[in-house]
Amino acid sequence: MKSEEASSDDVREAVNASGQVETHASITSTARCTLDEFRRCILAEHNPEEIYLQLNSRGIDGSPNTCEARLKEAVLSTDRKTIGATATGKGGVGKTCALRAIAHDDDINAQFSGGVYLMSLGKDANVGRLIEQLCMAVKASGGNQAAAKMREQSELSRVLTEMRAWFNTRVCLFIIDDVWAVNGIDACILQKLSILADTAGDIRERSRLLYSTRDSELKQVGKRVTFEPREKEGSDSVHMVMLASGANPEEANDPRCKEAVSEILKSCAGLPLALNVAWTGVRCMRDRWEGEKSQAWEAYLKMKSRNTLRSESPEDGYSSLDATLHAALDILESGMGSDAERLRQFSFRKIHRSLCIMKKQDRMPLSLVRELWEMDYKLADKCAKQMDRVGLVDLHYDNDGGWVRMHDLTHDFAVQEAQKEESATVWYKKLADVCKQGGGLLAITESEGRESKDAREKYVFENTYRVLKQGGCVEELKNLFLKAQWVKAVIQRGGVWQYGEAVKDRSSFLSNKGGSESLLRDTGEEDSLYAMELMMRAARLSVPFCGENSAGIYFQLYGRVKHKARDSSCVRKILEEIETYAPRPWVQPVSECVARADGRLVEQIVFPSVSSRAVQVGMDSRGEVNGCWVEWHEGAVTVFTQSAEKETKMVRLEGEFETASQSPGDLEARSVTSEVTGKRRSVTSATCATFCERKGYVVVGYDDGTLRLWSTSETKVLRSFRGHRSEVRCVAMSGDGRRVVSGSEDASVRVWDVETGAQVGEALVGHTDVVRSVAMSGDGKRVVSGSEDKSVRVWDVETGAQVGDALVGHTGMVNSVTISGDGRRVVSGSWDTSVRVWDVETGERVGDALIGHTDSVESVAMSGDGRRVVSGSFDGSVRVWDVETGEQVGEALVGHTDRVDSVAMSGDGKRVVSGSEDDTVRVWDVETGEQVEDALVGHTGYVRSVAMSGDRRRVVSGSYDKSVRVWDVETGAQVGDALVGHTDGVVSVAMSGDGKRVVSESGDKSVRVWDVETGAQVGDALVGHTSSVNSVAMSGDGRRVVSGSYDKSVRVWDVETGEQVGEALVGHTGYVLSVAMSGDGRRVVSGSWDNSVRVWDVETGEQVGEALVGHTGPVDSVAISEDGRRVVSGSWDKSVRVWDVERRSTLHVGRVEGWQETTSRFLRTADVGTASRAGRTSQMFARKGRIVHRREDGSEAVLAELDNPRDLQIDHDRGVVVAGVGHLVAIMKVMV
Repeated sequence: MKSEEASSDDVREAVNASGQVETHASITSTARCTLDEFRRCILAEHNPEEIYLQLNSRGIDGSPNTCEARLKEAVLSTDRKTIGATATGKGGVGKTCALRAIAHDDDINAQFSGGVYLMSLGKDANVGRLIEQLCMAVKASGGNQAAAKMREQSELSRVLTEMRAWFNTRVCLFIIDDVWAVNGIDACILQKLSILADTAGDIRERSRLLYSTRDSELKQVGKRVTFEPREKEGSDSVHMVMLASGANPEEANDPRCKEAVSEILKSCAGLPLALNVAWTGVRCMRDRWEGEKSQAWEAYLKMKSRNTLRSESPEDGYSSLDATLHAALDILESGMGSDAERLRQFSFRKIHRSLCIMKKQDRMPLSLVRELWEMDYKLADKCAKQMDRVGLVDLHYDNDGGWVRMHDLTHDFAVQEAQKEESATVWYKKLADVCKQGGGLLAITESEGRESKDAREKYVFENTYRVLKQGGCVEELKNLFLKAQWVKAVIQRGGVWQYGEAVKDRSSFLSNKGGSESLLRDTGEEDSLYAMELMMRAARLSVPFCGENSAGIYFQLYGRVKHKARDSSCVRKILEEIETYAPRPWVQPVSECVARADGRLVEQIVFPSVSSRAVQVGMDSRGEVNGCWVEWHEGAVTVFTQSAEKETKMVRLEGEFETASQSPGDLEARSVTSEVTGKRRSVTSATCATFCERKGYVVVGYDDGTLRLWSTSETKVLRSFRGHRSEVRCVAMSGDGRRVVSGSEDASVRVWDVETGAQVGEALVGHTDVVRSVAMSGDGKRVVSGSEDKSVRVWDVETGAQVGDALVGHTGMVNSVTISGDGRRVVSGSWDTSVRVWDVETGERVGDALIGHTDSVESVAMSGDGRRVVSGSFDGSVRVWDVETGEQVGEALVGHTDRVDSVAMSGDGKRVVSGSEDDTVRVWDVETGEQVEDALVGHTGYVRSVAMSGDRRRVVSGSYDKSVRVWDVETGAQVGDALVGHTDGVVSVAMSGDGKRVVSESGDKSVRVWDVETGAQVGDALVGHTSSVNSVAMSGDGRRVVSGSYDKSVRVWDVETGEQVGEALVGHTGYVLSVAMSGDGRRVVSGSWDNSVRVWDVETGEQVGEALVGHTGPVDSVAISEDGRRVVSGSWDKSVRVWDVERRSTLHVGRVEGWQETTSRFLRTADVGTASRAGRTSQMFARKGRIVHRREDGSEAVLAELDNPRDLQIDHDRGVVVAGVGHLVAIMKVMV
């Protein structure tokens, strides 16, 4: 028997500190918390003393002669090709005990200096449990912060990447017990987990993995060792009996004892689990027995024999196990004594049956078990200890209290007995009632963050769906899934993946139960089913933009489902719930602010914000997304893969390489200073990359003309390719990963053999300018290239000859090319905004050019059958085309907030993946995705500027689509038609105080004034600037307009006459970036690239005093008080300054995120002293696309996060927030 003290010792051992300080992992860009310090440990329980194993047993030939000995030998193997071993066999044959013994073996611990970590799954486990077990291993080794970071991930691959980074080069043994391909864990799970074997970098040492499984469908790895029942009788078996039962030598020689031992051994048929339960039962009886101990053996045998009558085959160890478990319960029942009255109608049999509600290999907190048993904690603890003593449960303790666990076969017994009596459903229903006590299930949602208040709460949250479903609580389950509070808690606790699976299962159940669609509709189930699925998708899309703050999560959920309020009563209730329970302050979306949950956007991968230079994406036939992106001015490339199950993995490859030697004049090397030697050396930077997921290879091109082949698993360079005389601009790989093609600034195309690193044939020359794009046919026999010389060329790799003439027709440089699998068709995208399809054999264009993009086409791809083409553009949109008809398939796929660098398409053409410089990769459903209607009724280009009217009732927006639009703040609806007339993108807008007039400026160098009510332009365009206009502003009465331009001048205009007022206001020595006008139109303020602020008198055309200087960076924001006496300026130096114009002095210096608060405080307060003494009028500000609330204790909470917003503005007085988000104008209200 394992005592409570022994269990506590196990826990203490798991966290004993020894080892070294953790080193930074080179494969992840996430910085570790400095508080984490690696501590080697053995994370595994000890076997009970009565368990008898022989890890070092050898036969006459010197080879291991027991299952456990053979398993140990496999783990200690020095074969580098072997990553470990797998123990197989039926349940109860001793696999788990063997794994525990190996974990504590001296030889094992001598070899694995990084520690041994045992994790348990079970047949009821899912990916969530696997992730939690991995996190526990990291935490046990000192990685508290690392484990917390892992728990934030909902995808297994990301978790494994984080875990591998934590253990880094340490040599560890990872043991995973009882693995099954169930509940989202696929048959290849062992291969996926094998990434952990790569933690050690030394060629002579390697981390290992040890598994156990009973699942024949699982694809096994490493050496297989099969466990079988032990010998029925023999010296080893008798020795095991004596050890486990605690018998003394005298008993061993007693004839009655020998007979009992023989009978028990025979009936247990060598099954270790049955033997263990039997011997612990004998020990319990011996300890109680008042007469001769040998009589206890006879008594036990009689008791077991009575129960054996229930079994069909006493010679079968598994049948005997039932009798043995019944005997254990009889022993406890017979010893209840004084506890019988206290337990009332509860017997040990009933208590044990109640545990049928547990998951296999899972543990249940005693604090919840005692509620199920209707006992106080002390009595429940006593009963659990008694059941632990006879092998019915496994009881252990940690800092959270006591935990109960059962062997899988013992659990099967409990289920079987429950079904015979009251049924398992009764117990599930009872547990559901227990979980709903007190504040109910929704009380769990009140705690912020991922950490539960206690073990009970955590268990209830993780098992809610299973318990309610099995307990037949259908209505409660449906209502729970339709609660925004519950979905919020799911996101906070990192359970989105599990929630999604539960909703899918629930939807399937309702559909099957409901029958026809009409019946579902009549009963209202259709609406609830749709709302559940909508919330599930909203949760998935929200995760990349959510922290743990409730207000921020509610903003995301509300914004993604609000458009369905008119159609769904369930959605309306969800929105009402959010409005009621969202903590204040809360930002409520009025217009569309985030991507809809039911739109064409299926999935979004958000990368760490880096300055990316190139993004490459791909999609294989299984729907798996992969790709890589190159960071500006760095030698780093980050590779990502996302499986069809949405598990995402990222690996960062970085290394500093000296520039390869070139001929004089070929390349101007970049020179840097070594931090170590202080000497100057030439360093090369990555320029482009391509990823072959099948091989796990990345080929990276560099600015010194070299290419390098990286292994993502080993995170190291395997070989280099040299030949180009100038920067490599593009690279691609054949489908089988055997060949690479590259294009360079030297105008050549070269093909390489991946295995040898040798160039295949001569360089392919013919282009007369930089080669910007290359692609290779599926069989690697043909290559296509696109160049700045506006031509497309096809090459035969074997002969090195060009196939036919150059394909010409584009009027701009060719940015992207692709070729069909058979090499017969080519698609090209160009700076001229068109996409063209070519027949390689004839050299003719197939159909007309595909026209629709409004900016350069950066990437193209083709479906497997060549019937569809997808294109991505600088205009931020993705478009799909039918090759035969030349027509666009559906509307443009919009959502990216920066240019689209790369696109790929599934083989059947139904899904598209796109990568953008907005640091996201998005997956789109071409066929079935519901059209995002309202999102297209509005701007079709980026929203560059937004402004509000004086009363904050209207918003005006200007876009790169050349239009100006006005919106109602209350409804989010567009007011009237678009205001059109500009011939280039609109980059700045402003509105009069009453909201009746709008002024806009454009890249066409003009300024235009509009009447909002009529939609007509007021007068002619205001023309006079000699370069693009950057900023405009309007007087309060709408009669005058001021504009600032790249021509360094400021101009004032009379709206009625269209005439310029006076001469241009000149004085700035840099571009004018921002302008503003006093309420009466008499004074103007301007901010410039020259770091200065200047105030002008409109009537005289003179500058008021000297320039206001103090900023150390360009001034891109200015505002002025009604009387023109105070000015606020914001700069790239991240500061905000308040100026006294008359005295030319600084009144206040603040942070740039406090811009709106500062302007409100200093420009709208008559008394400067009052404004200076006043505290912050609001603790809300904008930072990096987020609306942040600073609490009284100094902590901060993100209330809303937008996807790359432009011109984000907060009006604190009226609680209105506006911003441009891609093609949308986001209007929000602050609820306080």
